[in-house]
Amino acid sequence: MMRKPFRNTVVGSYPRAQQVADTMKRPSWTQEEVDEYICWAAKDQASLGLEVITDGEGYRENMFYFYQRRVDGVTFDGMVKHNFGDTGFGIECPRLISELKNPRLNLAHNWKLAREAAPASARVKQTVTGPHVLTRFTVNERPDLYPDAQAVCRAWAEILMIELKEVVAAGCDFIQFDEPMWTESPGHSEWAAGILNEMIEGLGPKVRIGLHVCGGNPRRKRIYFTKYTDLAPAFHQAKIHEVSLEHCTLSYNLMDLWRLWPFQGDLALGVIDQRSDELESIETIWSRVKPALEFFPPERLILTSECGFGHVPLAITRAKLSRLVEACQAFRTRL
Repeated sequence: MMRKPFRNTVVGSYPRAQQVADTMKRPSWTQEEVDEYICWAAKDQASLGLEVITDGEGYRENMFYFYQRRVDGVTFDGMVKHNFGDTGFGIECPRLISELKNPRLNLAHNWKLAREAAPASARVKQTVTGPHVLTRFTVNERPDLYPDAQAVCRAWAEILMIELKEVVAAGCDFIQFDEPMWTESPGHSEWAAGILNEMIEGLGPKVRIGLHVCGGNPRRKRIYFTKYTDLAPAFHQAKIHEVSLEHCTLSYNLMDLWRLWPFQGDLALGVIDQRSDELESIETIWSRVKPALEFFPPERLILTSECGFGHVPLAITRAKLSRLVEACQAFRTRL
């Protein structure tokens, strides 16, 4: 079956209706508040015309605290401040003090809520923070249990798999892993890709797998600057169907990657800059799409932002995603 050209999606996160002061440390919510948000976010995304949406992710404190708070073996007492990247970004990281076990993430429940709230025309993907991210933001104080970073990463992978198998059993057929820390610690990327592949194999052949890799996006700032071409060996390994990458604000040419990695899946191309308040024109978006057409036909291109909108005011988010949808419709007409 021929797929629609120039499909569109949101990378993952969507704002809360009322933005908090520090979007890196959002207050925790009750399950009732979480449920209310997910239903609102799914409907709001779909109302913009987006074809693939998420549960919004806005119920998370941030992309790693959410998981760390809901598993045994991690404590938020006596957190350790760590700096990441070269731009001064630092955050307090919880400590791993015993065996990682007993996840309480409720991902299957959240996905089902989003699926029920969204119209049938919208596909709902499950986005999940990858195990390498969780490894980098967890201070390992039990080397007797987990002797190195790979051991911690595999432990987090096992935790996530408990929940993701429940998501698949609930009916989800599209899971996207978010692994921005590959660009923060590229020396880890090849073994991290191997652990990711173990998870993909465990999810089975009927699940579409996406991978999002960016340069970080805390408070709308890029903080890691590894080139995607330096990650080509890791990308080569990853058994994925879709890759979601930054493009429109990179300081180098993303298209060089395809000369090193002849990827046969779909490219979710970052043609919207969520770090800027400026609204892109359709022609600006088209100028960002054209270089990718040398390597990907329109049926294998998915247009999106460079990263999520969780740190962006709602009005700006809606305007940019509405323009993205408008652009996709215009480009199909041009075909």
